[in-house]
Amino acid sequence: MYKSILLAADGSENSERAAQEVLNFIDKDTFVTILTVVNVEESKTDVLHRQQGASLNQERQKKLHFIKNFFKEHNVNYEIKIAHGVPADKVVEIANNGRYQAIILGTRGLNSLQEMVLGSVSHKVAKRAQIPVIIVK
Repeated sequence: MYKSILLAADGSENSERAAQEVLNFIDKDTFVTILTVVNVEESKTDVLHRQQGASLNQERQKKLHFIKNFFKEHNVNYEIKIAHGVPADKVVEIANNGRYQAIILGTRGLNSLQEMVLGSVSHKVAKRAQIPVIIVK
């Protein structure tokens, strides 16, 4: 069982499935950090639309509502961390510079061509992280 897990989550169904998978890798002493990364481009759009910092934080927290409730129901010790940057880069940076034992994240299920052209966050994280990465479909 892992004692410290980084769960990369964006509020999508894929990240909700990843959160559910966390239960298979923890015990009562495990601490999970739920990391959501605000993409640089999204931040620019938010500023252009004059959304305020507090309301933006509430919006981002709302996206994680399912995961927070799920973890509370299952007595998972967790914290939420919001970071800004390019999602794959930021997840790797935080994972490699933290004291995490594993990263768990969902995948969007890109086909081979889409992944080759766009790249996938999960693929980039798996390639560059220095700790085990669990990708949930």
